[in-house]
Order: sequence, then C-alpha cells, then structure tokens
Amino acid sequence: MQQPQTNRPLIEVGEKSPLWSAQSNCGEINLHDYLGQQALLLVFYPADWSSVCSDELPMLEELLKLSGDLALQTFGISVDSPACHKAFAHQIGLQNILLVSDRGHEISQLYGLLDEDGMCKRATVLVDPTGIVRWVRVEPDRGQPRPLAEMERALQQVREWNGLDGSLAAWKKERQFIMQLQRDRPLATPTALQLRFWGTRGSIPVSGVDHLRYGGNTSCVSLTSDTGHLFIFDCGSGARELGNYLLSSGWPTASGDQSGSPSPLSGYILLSHTHWDHIQGFPFFGPVFKPGNRFNIIGWSNCSQTLTSILAGQMEQIYFPVSLYALPSELSFYSMQYGPASLDGGKVKAALLKHPLPSTCYRLELGGKTIVYATDHEPRSLPAMLEGHLLGDDVIDPHLVEMAHQADVLIHDAQYSVAELSQKVGWGHNSAEVAVDTALRAGVKMLVLYHHDPAHDDDTIDSLLEAAQQRAASFGEKGRQLQIIAASDGLALDL
Repeated sequence: MQQPQTNRPLIEVGEKSPLWSAQSNCGEINLHDYLGQQALLLVFYPADWSSVCSDELPMLEELLKLSGDLALQTFGISVDSPACHKAFAHQIGLQNILLVSDRGHEISQLYGLLDEDGMCKRATVLVDPTGIVRWVRVEPDRGQPRPLAEMERALQQVREWNGLDGSLAAWKKERQFIMQLQRDRPLATPTALQLRFWGTRGSIPVSGVDHLRYGGNTSCVSLTSDTGHLFIFDCGSGARELGNYLLSSGWPTASGDQSGSPSPLSGYILLSHTHWDHIQGFPFFGPVFKPGNRFNIIGWSNCSQTLTSILAGQMEQIYFPVSLYALPSELSFYSMQYGPASLDGGKVKAALLKHPLPSTCYRLELGGKTIVYATDHEPRSLPAMLEGHLLGDDVIDPHLVEMAHQADVLIHDAQYSVAELSQKVGWGHNSAEVAVDTALRAGVKMLVLYHHDPAHDDDTIDSLLEAAQQRAASFGEKGRQLQIIAASDGLALDL
C-alpha cells in the first residue's frame, strides 16, 4: 500500500489518481492493472449494511446496466472487511460493483476524503483510462444518498469516452430500448390481444368449496397477442398454471417449427413488488427450466436488494432444490425507476404506489390498447363515500389517475370492503368503491377488481362486486358506461 499523506486536501479534477492495492470481495485489487484499459468509478461510502448504502448501491448497479457496454470498472470502497463485503454484495445482489476494503482509511485519505472525525465522507471520484481524475463529488451530508442525477452525469462522461452519443437526453431515449429482447426480426403489430388471469388472490393461496368460482391462486396475469407478444404481470402461484399453458399445445409456439421442435419462448415478466404472493410461483414456472427460453424480468429495485438477489433468495438451497443460477433459460433483470421502456413495440411506464414495500403500477400500451396493472396499494387516507361526489386527491393517488387515463382495462386492488379498510390501515390494500372512483376519474372503459382477500369466499366477492356496481351507478350515465367485473382464475378477456 502506498503511504498516505497526512491531512491531504481533497483531490482535484486534473490530478493524477493515486495508485493503491487492497483486498476486495473478489480478491486483491491493484488499481494499476485497470488503468490504460478502462475508466474507474470510485464510490466511497461509510459502511456496509446501513440503510442508505443498502439502497443506493443496488440502484447504482441498475443504472450501470442501462449505461451500455462501457469500458468501466466500478469500485465501492468502505472500511468493511473483505468477508463482510462478500456477504453484503451477495445480500444486495451486486454483480458489476466490486467492494474494496479500506480498513485503515488509507485509500480514502489518499483522495482527501476524511472528515474531522477521521471518518470517510460519502464521495464519488471518476478516473479516466489514463489515470487522470475527471470528476469529484462529495456529499454534504454523509447520512444522505448521492443524487442519482449526478451519477447519470458521471456515467455520461464515460459514455462519451466510449464514443457513444454525447447528450444525456439521447442516453435517456436510448435506454428505453435496453430492456428489449433481442430478436432475429421484430414482432409485428398485433391485431388481437388476450388478457388472461391465472391468479387473482392476495396474500396466500386458498382452496376449497368456498373459492370455486373466483379461484385461489395468487397474483399472475398474462397479456398475449396474435403476433407473439408475451407480457406477464407478477409471478404468484398462478404462474405455475401459466407455465403449463405456455408449454402446452395451446400456446402457438409450442407446436414447434418445421422440424417439430418447440420454438423457444421469449417474454417479459413485470413484477409489481416482491412480497411472497407475487413471486412464490416463479420457482414453479416451467418455461424457465427449458434451455433456449428467454425472459427479461423487470421491476423497481428500491428495497435494498436487486431483483436478481431477491428471486435468488427464495431459491436458495434451504428453501428450494434448484438455484436461480442453475436455471438453463436466459434470464435478464432490469429496473424501471430510470424511465419508460419500449418492449416489442409496447410502451411501458411505471410509477410507485402506497404499500409497505412500495408497489409498482404498470401502464402498457400495445396494439392500440392500454392496460394498467395497479395491485397492492392503499388509499392515501380513509375514504368518506359521499353519493354523487368522486373521491379526491386526498384519498386517490393522482399519479394513478394519470397512469390510468383513458385505459381500456384497469386491474385494481380491491381486497377489502370500505368498512374493512378502517381496520387495515397500513396493510397496503384497497376497496372496490375506491377502485370505482379511480376508474371514473381516469376515464377507464373496464375495471377489473383484483387481489381478493384469502378470507373472502365467493359470495363475499360477489357482494364487493355489487357494491362497486352500485357505486358506479350512483354517478348516472358516466358510471353506467364503466364496465366492472371481478377477476377470477382462468378468466380470459379478448381485447
């Protein structure tokens, strides 16, 4: 290790980066070995496992994925030991960021990043391939995360060095297509879509004679087209039935090519969030066990882990016999928090909704139709249902109204009655009547009540549906134009 200077001032743009070596979660790192080949992004942070670091490092990991194939190595640097780094990186799902151990603050001191208490500041240093420092940022409050907009600017510099378009606006437009599956030829614009419900229950699967009409599988919905599109919303226990269908002769590509071999499956899995009832069916989703099949799995990494590590966690050996990393299909993971996506001609937008673990609402526009998937969210405040008066922004999230504007179908959480809501504040679910007001404010054509409570039998869901229809009818012709149904396992809607 190079001997550090005492009380070195903050390194400045244009200076040569110090050379150092240290241990990391992947062995010894010698900075000299990287120079001349790639740029270096040095991300200094106080310590592993803190809430801020656990959030910002996965988010930076996701941003790196959207940056393209760059000649760049990113290092996270803190006082933690290599063993601690290894456990931390595994826990939060880091794959592109190496974690370097700076036990005695030697590295941070070389860059002038120690504060008066001898602690490392939260800071970022960008070094070009020749070893010259090109960008330095120190956060004013070590306890606050670094602004991701600033990280975008730093990565845009690297993109320019790699000969990519020099504007941030162009990069933002380009990354709308990064989640797109690579195909030999683009899918044609569809002329027919089918929305199908494979699991409509919330929290936990149920069975028995009281649940025969609406079913008991947890959340899973598919949207398919006559030209080969496949979008899957959530992977609750209903994903098993969907997988069986996709591998059966009922699915067009399952009939195979001219040689008789089944054609590979390609599609997108959009996860609202990673509570168990929305991912528990993934290990039983048959298509991921078939070589050649490809799925891009998309969500919102804001829960101190990447999507990869969360899905891998429920498939660790103590829970499941097959590891995520042993699956023979091709799986890629992406996050939606950096803007909309264009997927096989479909336009996808996302927004967070109120839930204990924030839930992602999706708006998908495809083939002239718009579907909005808005499960697992609760009102901003308890509703006072007044006849003839739609609920306002104090109850209904205006962002959801905007997302659902003029949608052909709105799939909306309706787990509770209005009376039950008052007893379930903070549980993250909604009522049928609030769903109606949301649909009417947004100008939706069809409302689908979804995420049924496991304690509700078929008759109870019937009564919630009736309450929703009565609420809509109270608004006269406008309400009567809104079609309202309750989702059931196996329900298929041709759009």
